[in-house]
Amino acid sequence: MIDTTAVRPRDAAPPTQAPSTWRPDIQGLRALAVALVVIAHVGTPGFEGGFIGVDVFFVISGFLITQLLLREVDRTGSVSIAQFYVRRARRILPAATVVTVAVVAYAALALPLVRLQQTAADAGWSSVFLANWHFAFSGADYFSVADPSLFQHYWSLAVEEQFYLIWPLLVLLFVPRLGRRAFAGIAAAVFIGSLAYSVWATGIAPEATYFNTVARAFELSGGALLACVLAAPMSSRWRHGSATVGILLLALAALTFSEQTQFPGWYALVPVAGTALLLAAGPDTWTGRALSWRPVRYIGDISFSLYLWHWPVAMAVEASMPHGTPLLVSAATTITISLILASLTFHFVERPFQEKRIPVFSRDRRTLWLWPISVVVVLSVAFGAAAYGDARQSAQQAAAEDYFAEHGYQEIKGQDIDQVQDELDEAVEVAESGAPIPPDIDSDELREAMWTDVADSDCYASEGEQDADVCYYGNTDSSTTIALIGDSHAAMWLPALDIIGEQHDFRVALFAKMACGAYPAVQDADGHIQPDCDAFREFTRDEVEDLQPDVVILGARGQLNMADRDGETVDEQWASAVTEAVTGYQAVSDRVIALGDVPARDESEPKDCIDRPGADQSGCVVSGESIEAHSNAITEERVTAAGAVYLDTEGFVCTDDGCPLFAGDVPLYEDNSHLNRLWVEHIAPALGRELEDVLD
Repeated sequence: MIDTTAVRPRDAAPPTQAPSTWRPDIQGLRALAVALVVIAHVGTPGFEGGFIGVDVFFVISGFLITQLLLREVDRTGSVSIAQFYVRRARRILPAATVVTVAVVAYAALALPLVRLQQTAADAGWSSVFLANWHFAFSGADYFSVADPSLFQHYWSLAVEEQFYLIWPLLVLLFVPRLGRRAFAGIAAAVFIGSLAYSVWATGIAPEATYFNTVARAFELSGGALLACVLAAPMSSRWRHGSATVGILLLALAALTFSEQTQFPGWYALVPVAGTALLLAAGPDTWTGRALSWRPVRYIGDISFSLYLWHWPVAMAVEASMPHGTPLLVSAATTITISLILASLTFHFVERPFQEKRIPVFSRDRRTLWLWPISVVVVLSVAFGAAAYGDARQSAQQAAAEDYFAEHGYQEIKGQDIDQVQDELDEAVEVAESGAPIPPDIDSDELREAMWTDVADSDCYASEGEQDADVCYYGNTDSSTTIALIGDSHAAMWLPALDIIGEQHDFRVALFAKMACGAYPAVQDADGHIQPDCDAFREFTRDEVEDLQPDVVILGARGQLNMADRDGETVDEQWASAVTEAVTGYQAVSDRVIALGDVPARDESEPKDCIDRPGADQSGCVVSGESIEAHSNAITEERVTAAGAVYLDTEGFVCTDDGCPLFAGDVPLYEDNSHLNRLWVEHIAPALGRELEDVLD
């Protein structure tokens, strides 16, 4: 992650380094690295590759730590492993422990129970510097926006500490006997071996490899190799060109890399080479002078604490800001709070320990106790926070049981759309009165009732699949066939159509692929693989032509994974795609119905609403304004113009007063955009009547 030297300078050389060896430009390079990471993590457009700031830190760390060890060998003829870990303890543990405890405390007070439990567990892994392997084995994706860990950024600190379990021992074993030139060969061998493994592993499993210490070792050993061969910065003949190329390589990576870049692998060589060139060029260049500017150096001074704080602060700001807050506001808030906390941590936590101003740990031997003390403190706080969360949840459950025992549940029938609307109006009133979350509902149960409970996994296409078995539901013996075509937002109506089909004597053939709507729009944003979707649409068209269904029902999540392209806006692309699909299937079936989409629940997950501390139903009502609702108007206009039937579905989940999460004790949604199977089955009679009306 971020550590490099034993002590940060006050204004000149650190106490542990002579003025002749201290590099002010390296402080500035740290500032650049942490700035890239922070800018990327606050969502700045165009800087998606800012994650390479961590790779800059790796190279700096390998370079300076190896320099420190080599100078110790030159001075004493050996390396003190104990002293090495004393320096690491003073440098790493105080700030990391304070931030970890603070983040767990925040989770206990503000986050839902599930997130609190995740945070407590992640804190434990982080405290023993195994966070990277924990994330790798749990299937975490560094670039995923779905419930990222508040300690996800601790993976890089774990990589460094694991690397430094081995590296000082190698210096101790080989440098006194063979010299630094021979040790450069060992560093080169580690570099080549790690790089080869990184390239191979990134191609096989990029998500896990991102956190892999072996796949990252070449970045640290690259800096170490430079320390072995570079006795002083380059001569003036080369240094300016080296500095310019170095900064251009970092800019290239930061501005062109993204979550779709196969990283680390070969691509990691770009920031590694750029950082090495800047280190080799030294401070006497235009880049070195810019990086040595005192305000920039101060950011380098606090870079460790800034790195530790910025990610949990960003998550907290995102959770607390109202939906639709401009990016500039949330980014500025995150950066400001992070800088304040980092500065306070640097001056009141980092420096007192580094300068031996904490009496208990002023002696080196006592300082080694910081390692076990840090683990005990973090684990104690984590266990305590988890226990507090369980007790809080139990108290909320008991209060909810008492409430519904006194007031009872709203009665729901839902035989037609008017009754459903009345139920939704009453549900909004109940929610806004402050009714608690139904006591038998938790986040796990909310996600257990899904349309996939009805459809076997072979009957729809998931990521990477281009076809699926054609499966039938409803009255499978019927001669009347309805083809249901689209993505999961079409397929989530399958439980209702299954019931309606049995009652009204028709069968339903399912043609569904996740994130691949019925309308042939390009949906390749957010890493979606368009060729798979195109192939599935061709498969569906061929199968439906052979099937010759009596009715075709089309559905899709409105404008999912779309972006402006080729001079066309998303709205224009969507309109054209709807027309193309509807007219195309009109050639197959006389009756084509396009389902409107249901509004997404802002960007929040229902589980966050029901599990948060002090939750009640009033906080679970949303407005219904969403991109899906926006796309419905376009869909309706194009479907109607083509002479097909548009079936509005918003009335099944929302009223003019909002969209509740519960009607009685039945949840409407299972995540932020998909309907809960229990609700879909409940409104099956009403949906059946709507279908009868449009098919007559």
